[in-house]
Amino acid sequence: MSDRQYKILSTSSLPFERINQIPDSINIKIIPFIKIVPRTEYKIKTQINDFTAEKINVVFTSVHAVKSVKEFAAQMPDWKIYCIGKETRTEIENWLGRDAIAGSADNAKTLSEIIIAGNVNKAVFFCGNQRMSTLPENLKNQSIELTELIVYDTLPTPVKILDLPDAILFFSPTAVKSFFSMNELSSETTVFAMGTTTNAALKQFTGKPIIVSPVADKVFVLNMAVEYAVSHPIT
Repeated sequence: MSDRQYKILSTSSLPFERINQIPDSINIKIIPFIKIVPRTEYKIKTQINDFTAEKINVVFTSVHAVKSVKEFAAQMPDWKIYCIGKETRTEIENWLGRDAIAGSADNAKTLSEIIIAGNVNKAVFFCGNQRMSTLPENLKNQSIELTELIVYDTLPTPVKILDLPDAILFFSPTAVKSFFSMNELSSETTVFAMGTTTNAALKQFTGKPIIVSPVADKVFVLNMAVEYAVSHPIT
């Protein structure tokens, strides 16, 4: 048995307030490979404020969009909200309460099916500049009128990793591209991905097996990695 800790690299921040105690045998290092920049233009603020005065269906697929909209909302909106992921849902509930959630899911495909089944005619989608096309295309294919408002930008922030870890956690295609723009994977590195779109992005850069989380939740991904580390100790 080696005394060296099992090293896990997260390519994004982690909600440590929701994470159980990590075993001493595991070391977690966070190096963000993307930067979230809210859009603060007057036009964006005005559009958000206009929407807060309306009773509308709203879609969020990231916690960053919720935080950006919350920052500029002039009043507490009366919205029916559809969202993806536990972190996103928690942010919405803390802001507007549980009753604001009309539907939630772990991925875009399932959420679009929930929205379609709810007989929604039109909705506003608050998103980032790197949003995936699955949900918008599915809704538009069902003649649902979707207004998209980009409220933040996702920018790559690549870093050269000199000491490659035993496992790497990826949470978005943009972070994947950012990482591989300056790094390669060790043959011994285990790769974890949150969701199918991140998994698809990884497959463009590596032929290694990828452990994919079926749940859009950072804590779920980390717990998968911790369980893997415990069951595959360094020798």
